[in-house]
Amino acid sequence: MINCRLIGANIDKSKSPEFHNLLAEQLNIELDYQLSPLESGDIFDFRAHSSQMEESNIHATNVTYPYKEMAVQVADFLDTSAKIVEASNTLVFRPEGTFAYNTDFSGFINAYHVFRHCKPGKTVLIGCGGVGKAVAAALTELETEHIALYDRDTEKMHGLAQLLEKRNVKVTCLTETMLEQHVREADGLLNCTPIGHYKTPGIPIPSDWIENQKWVFDAVYTPIETEFIKAAMGANLAVLTGFELFFHQAVDAFQLFTDRELTPQELSQFRQNQFSNPV
Repeated sequence: MINCRLIGANIDKSKSPEFHNLLAEQLNIELDYQLSPLESGDIFDFRAHSSQMEESNIHATNVTYPYKEMAVQVADFLDTSAKIVEASNTLVFRPEGTFAYNTDFSGFINAYHVFRHCKPGKTVLIGCGGVGKAVAAALTELETEHIALYDRDTEKMHGLAQLLEKRNVKVTCLTETMLEQHVREADGLLNCTPIGHYKTPGIPIPSDWIENQKWVFDAVYTPIETEFIKAAMGANLAVLTGFELFFHQAVDAFQLFTDRELTPQELSQFRQNQFSNPV
């Protein structure tokens, strides 16, 4: 039996257990995925929690808000994705040690393929935490023209800007007074904050700023149609929901958990028959 967990805050409505357990059942793999809530946001508690899981015959864990940046600190080995992002959403416990990966990074790249070969263009990314770092790094892989960052935590925002500048991408750190102009002139808008989550409802920017862009992404997927996504749909923009990121990052994590590469046919069958209409 492959025992897996999800560590994070506000995870009681997460679709991760349903996804992994259903997919394992379809493929006749013995896997058990459960939630492991941790609310403190403290590195000491996270380290102790992850160590306890490893000692309890847990093979791997996903990591979500607010622990993704802490996860790289407890790992013995960092995959290239975790090194690039400097955050991890997937830890795999092996005899050699704890391995950290970032399937938000690979998952966003795969999810973005819904837009086919369109480049991201000029982008504004709001929220520079763990998922924001992964998505921003993925945008550089997708050859974005320019990334404008906004976060009320200016230290976090400037830290992400420095990370992106290492990857030779044009970056601007926005003040609150600069935000509206850059949003209105952007091709793509990305919400990587928890705003819009069922426990933190709302919209990260005024809805009347969302009108002339080309596409929008929201990292929140509970609910799938956030106020941000609804505003974009109302303006007839192309949308990439948080569920698409969730689905693709979960596929990549599942392959790490099981050491098994899934075929396109297996994924298509799973999505059509068992995981097509999440709520």
